[in-house]
Amino acid sequence: METGQTDFLVVGGGSAGAAMAARLSEHPEHRVVLVEAGDDTPPDATPADIDDTFPSSTLNPHYFWPGLEATTVAGTTPRPYPQARVMGGGSSIMGMFALRGLPSDYARWTASGARGFGWDDVAACFGKVEDDHDRPKRDAPRGACPISRTPRGQWPEFVRRMEHAAAGLGFPFADDANTTNGDGFFAMPASCDANARSSSARCYLTREVRARENLTILSGTCATSLRFDGRRVTGVNAIRAGEMSALDAREVILSAGAIHSPAILMRSGIGPADELARFGIQPVADRRGVGRNLQNHAYQFFALTLPPATRLAAHVRRFAIAGLRASSELPGCPAGDLMLFMLGRVSPRSFGTNVAMVGSALYTPFSTGAVTLASANPYVNPRIDFRMLDDPRDAPRVLKAARLAERLLRDRSVAATYREAFLLPAGMALNQFNRGGVTGALIAAGAKAALNSPAAVRRCAFGLAFPGARPLAGPHGDVELSDAELLSSIAPMGHPVGTCAMGREHDPLSVVDDGYRVYGVDGLRVVDASVMPVIPSANTHLPTLMLAEHAAARILGVPVNAFAESA
Repeated sequence: METGQTDFLVVGGGSAGAAMAARLSEHPEHRVVLVEAGDDTPPDATPADIDDTFPSSTLNPHYFWPGLEATTVAGTTPRPYPQARVMGGGSSIMGMFALRGLPSDYARWTASGARGFGWDDVAACFGKVEDDHDRPKRDAPRGACPISRTPRGQWPEFVRRMEHAAAGLGFPFADDANTTNGDGFFAMPASCDANARSSSARCYLTREVRARENLTILSGTCATSLRFDGRRVTGVNAIRAGEMSALDAREVILSAGAIHSPAILMRSGIGPADELARFGIQPVADRRGVGRNLQNHAYQFFALTLPPATRLAAHVRRFAIAGLRASSELPGCPAGDLMLFMLGRVSPRSFGTNVAMVGSALYTPFSTGAVTLASANPYVNPRIDFRMLDDPRDAPRVLKAARLAERLLRDRSVAATYREAFLLPAGMALNQFNRGGVTGALIAAGAKAALNSPAAVRRCAFGLAFPGARPLAGPHGDVELSDAELLSSIAPMGHPVGTCAMGREHDPLSVVDDGYRVYGVDGLRVVDASVMPVIPSANTHLPTLMLAEHAAARILGVPVNAFAESA
């Protein structure tokens, strides 16, 4: 693998890594190499399921790390936990929610020692990310990533009535959730335009960027560990096509995500020294925060079977239609800590709009878990333990969010728009509604027939397809769901953060400084969701891109609101 003299070696082509490679290579004097473990998705050759404005790509196992598992609550059995392994990372497989979070989120970052993340600073970086088609155009340049919303005229009837029911509970409509700080109902901003998903690969690694002579992209290349000269990082060891190679660079930037960035650090001797020694790893820097401070959003789903008149139109290939930000108002908990979201379809197949989902989630959890090594062998996945609900403040708020969703679904006007509502078991996601190949096509045809059958057949088919689903409402009256049932239905979202947290050097949980430099070594930075000291009250794609823009500006020594000529 001949890459020449490399100034910046970016490990991971996900949301942050693709943006970092593009921004750093804007300067011809810097030679940049981007390595990605998964497949590339170049312009004019992006798979159709990734481009789709419905997240079909989340159903393709080829785009994910194999065998990765996580525990949700302490003491429970690990379950599969999908993490992207493809150019664009999570931005190529996610549900496309495009949320910034709240100013209070970034105030907590600042309080943790992450300087330069005041709202004005992050808003400038978000401005470099967002090309919001629904926001009034101003003289400032547009950002890199198209964002759009499902027009009100296309909303399915159940969403319209949920908005009305929410208004009756005192939730106003917010025209733009990303510029409104209070609670309210809103059209969900999505990372796509009318034709395609806005992955970081599509928006940052454009044809023009890829043509730069100072940028090299190596896909199918898995970085396993760091290379050192004393305490200076000089590159990485990587596997490509089954062969081990060494890639050297003046500076390495880890952008492998909140699971794999700490794993690479620990395999390389950066982490809790006593734990590393148990795996025969010689410690280079004893940073006890590596892999700790793992945070995520807890969510659960209610599935609705819909009659034809209340469904999303079949031609509308959208997922999230609307959202509702709410505050638990519990002591010591921040405002806007709860989120509800309304999903218009569950499958790209013809039955997809016959079922809708309403999700409820805790968006500012206090519980933290850990990513730890299971082996020094890079082929062995790390252990992921979210430990959701460990903090006593979290379970009551999970219940608050779920009960708010229940209350809206039980509203007479809303209830008139669906046939049945079910609380789905933990971990029920899109792949539970979909299968591939000929088998998937036959199941889809059967599902469409069953969902449009008489009530008894429909309920029986749903129960067989989703054992453990609990009915919320139906023709025989409401069914009361217990707190235990609601708490047992939670699952972690694809939003892990915090495992290489930014903060003050003396803080035992801090791993990087506010220049993204790893404490205890030279020549190494981390730029991805792992550096977030506190999880934002938003899906993490947009905040991760904001971080990449912020980091690139810091590294290059330019103002955070500076737009390059070629951007």
